[in-house]
Amino acid sequence: MSQNLYTFATMKAMIFTSMPMFVCLFWSITLLLGLLLERFDRSKAYLLVFMLAATLLYWGHCVFFNHVTWLMPVADTIYATCNLAVFPLFYLYICKLTLRTPHQRPQWLTLLPTMAGGLTIGCIYLLMNDSEQQQFISIYLYGGSHNGLVGYAAKQAYVHDVCKALFALQIVPVFFLGRHHLQEFDTIVRNAYADTERKTLGPLHWLLMIFAVCSLFSFIANLIGRQTFSDSYWLLAIPSLLFSSVLFVLGYLGYRLQFTIADIEHDEQLADIPQPKQEEVSELRLRIEQIMQSEKLFLQPNLKIVDLVQRLGSNRNYVYQAINREMGLSFSEYVNKLRIKYAAELLAQRPELKLSEIAEQSGFTSSTSFYRNFKLFCGMGPKEYQNKLKGNAQILPYQENSVTLPLL
Repeated sequence: MSQNLYTFATMKAMIFTSMPMFVCLFWSITLLLGLLLERFDRSKAYLLVFMLAATLLYWGHCVFFNHVTWLMPVADTIYATCNLAVFPLFYLYICKLTLRTPHQRPQWLTLLPTMAGGLTIGCIYLLMNDSEQQQFISIYLYGGSHNGLVGYAAKQAYVHDVCKALFALQIVPVFFLGRHHLQEFDTIVRNAYADTERKTLGPLHWLLMIFAVCSLFSFIANLIGRQTFSDSYWLLAIPSLLFSSVLFVLGYLGYRLQFTIADIEHDEQLADIPQPKQEEVSELRLRIEQIMQSEKLFLQPNLKIVDLVQRLGSNRNYVYQAINREMGLSFSEYVNKLRIKYAAELLAQRPELKLSEIAEQSGFTSSTSFYRNFKLFCGMGPKEYQNKLKGNAQILPYQENSVTLPLL
């Protein structure tokens, strides 16, 4: 009976301690195969590096929590290095998704503390004799204490404390800088594309916040001492399940992500051809409005600002200014306002049409985008608007914007 209980406890320990490692390993293999067999994507390569570092990090966890002490010098060095690396690598991944190429290079400096900390810990382990290693492992790593440490064991404990502090210091700047980059990217998307579905990085905003909270939890756990969690496998299950879930969602979102700053830069290159004659921004605004109305370009699904630039024979920056500065709108807002006005006219003139047909004929690529924009610009959903049309109710124009809906 006691043997069965021991076996069951061992199995629980292996499951809880290895779960995050295998989640990261799964996505590392999946991303690697995708890069080798499909189109090479640099942002996915960055995510692969992050997942590999996280795999090694949680391998170090497994060694610690399963008390494989003879591997501790190597495992602890790898764990400490990767613990310092995961947040900068995640930040570099966000930079690769959101920042234009010239601005990405300086971000690699965030890995300097990682290299310094990992190298220092590894060198001290090499200088320690067997007695100092055993002393450090039993008193500091598993005991959470400095009492009785001498020589290189005391120095190693001090370096570990510094690395813990460096890890905590990374959380705030990486979170706020990463959030800023994601918001700037979404602004660029709204200024470049009429249809922003599956182009913005909205899910990563929430994931970054969750990742920061989890990392803060990890720092607190390190302050308490990992040995506290090793004493209770059920207590260990909580962070194991939490981190496994977050890392799995991150891997899934990153693997499925198909749109990054590289796609925007590619489209912008098509629109940045120098023109022999530059028009005044105010005059360009009038031309934009005339072309939009006469040719109804806004009805074109997946309309990009590049398409408008090429139709005008102008320059991308001029078109940006004409829409953003003169109209006070992003490109997606401007196009979607025109689409909603057209949709409202269809609702009044073609009552036999379904709302899905109205959305499609108005240039929307998804019903979700149609419903969201209709309520935004009209103050009510399309179904409510349609019902009021059928009841011959008086519908006032939406006053907050330039879209004037037909009156009944």
